[in-house]
Order: sequence, then C-alpha cells, then structure tokens
Amino acid sequence: MTASLRQSILRGELRPGERLQQERLAERLGVSRIPLRDALRRLESEGLVRIDARKGAQVAELTAGDVREIYEFRILLEEHLTRLAIRDLDEAGARKLIEMSERVDRLVRRPVEAGEARRAFYSELYRHAHRERMRRIVLRLHDDVHRYHVPKNTDASRHDHDELRECIRTRNADRGARAIREHLRRACDELVEVLGADGD
Repeated sequence: MTASLRQSILRGELRPGERLQQERLAERLGVSRIPLRDALRRLESEGLVRIDARKGAQVAELTAGDVREIYEFRILLEEHLTRLAIRDLDEAGARKLIEMSERVDRLVRRPVEAGEARRAFYSELYRHAHRERMRRIVLRLHDDVHRYHVPKNTDASRHDHDELRECIRTRNADRGARAIREHLRRACDELVEVLGADGD
C-alpha cells in the first residue's frame, strides 16, 4: 500500500497540494484506515506527504527555496558519485549505461516512462560508485523533485546526455562530474522558473 501511494504521487496521479481524504483512499485501496495512516506517516518521513492535525494529510508541495536546497545537495553528492562511478566502470557496465541513457532520450515524448527510465539510469550509474548510503539519499532527493520535472529545453537535455555518454564511453571521470553539475544546475533553474510561473 505504501508503494502504491508512493507511485501515485511520483507519477503525478496525486498532485502536489492535493488533500488525501483517508476514507476515500482506504476504500479505493481496499484497506482499513489504520494501515493507511501508517503508510501516510511513512510517506511523510520521505517528504512526499504532509500531515497537519487540523487539515489532515496532503501531498507535499515544494517551494522554490525547497528546490534550490534539494539541488544544492544533489549537486554535491552526484558530482562526487559520478566521478567515482565513471572511474571504476568496466566495458560491460559502460555499455549498459549508454544504452539506458539512450532509452531516456527515446522516451522524451512519454514523460511517465521517461521519468522511470531516467531514475533507473542514475540508480545504475551511482551503483558503480559503491557508496550505497549516498546513492539512496540521492534517489530520495530525485523523487522529491521528479513529480515536478517538466523539461523545458529538450535540446539542452539531449546535449547534456550526449556529453555524459561520451564521458562514460571514454571513462573521463572529471569531465563527467562537471557535466552532471551543469546538467543539475540547469534542471534546478528550469524547475524554479516553473514553480515561479505556477505561483503567478
């Protein structure tokens, strides 16, 4: 049940700010309200749900400040993980990552599938860094912003992906770390702009 609710939030089926009416959710999921409350508390600990004593539960919303903080943290961790991962890649690992990255680009017009493919790619890339705690933190931070992810400049994203694939192909760890940093900075700026527009 927790996994089902998490996926509904990450896929955008439950929108940021949406009230989570427990009676209706329990009926939809075929469960009683007690396990549902437990699931909502777990999702609150992950930052996906906010629970207020008066207003009840709702899907957590991010402010522009939240986004900047998340990306600041992601840049620090992902630059480091990318450098470690690319440095230690073997030929089979590099080939798999390049194929996974190319799949992300092919799915650009199918946002839900593209998002899942993007997460799988980064999860696999950072697995090669052999820093499991860092990888889990990064994926959680990724999930925090993923449901807002609306690429505005697909040409720039493709260029970033091409650059990272070349770094993986040539095992250029330092260049790959720089590519990730610039890619995340651009993603942060785009998302802050989207949130600003939504607030107008």
